[in-house]
Amino acid sequence: MKTKWGIVGMVVFLLLFPQVLCERVERVVDGDTLLLDNGEIVRLIGIDTPEYYKITDTEKFGFDEDYLYEWGVKAKLYMEDRVLHRDVSLEYDWERRDKYERLLAYVYLGHEMINRTMIEEGYARATPEFDFKYEEEFMELEEEAKNEGKGMWHTENEKNLVPYAVIVVSIVLGLIVFTWFKKLK
Repeated sequence: MKTKWGIVGMVVFLLLFPQVLCERVERVVDGDTLLLDNGEIVRLIGIDTPEYYKITDTEKFGFDEDYLYEWGVKAKLYMEDRVLHRDVSLEYDWERRDKYERLLAYVYLGHEMINRTMIEEGYARATPEFDFKYEEEFMELEEEAKNEGKGMWHTENEKNLVPYAVIVVSIVLGLIVFTWFKKLK
């Protein structure tokens, strides 16, 4: 009888808390992918960071390749600082694996969800093209990060100023050259 209730208790626990406890991160592949000590590769659900080792889809982020490469490196380094050689917990969503057989998970360092932190700090964008449990929250967090100019979004507010700065500089240089030519005559 004790065994039966123990099994029922374990099933209820796993349903309420769908996490695998304490896996150590052996290597950070990039800002949204980890290699665990047990050999499993984990892809963080709901986020996308720029790549540092291949071309990133610039349309998804709205920045050029060089800028995205820079932020891909920064995202990887930030992730290493947070989780490398530390024990993390994994929370699974509806799908456990992607087409590459990577584990799909929300990664926790203590009570901190790293997926959420990566978006909040501007190292990642939310991925509305996929369905996931925290989609609405992640989309709101991305919008807040953009509005606050965090991480890679720090130039978002400056983007519209660049063309005006170029125009102003061009006008000033044009006036200087015009004045200089006028003095030569």
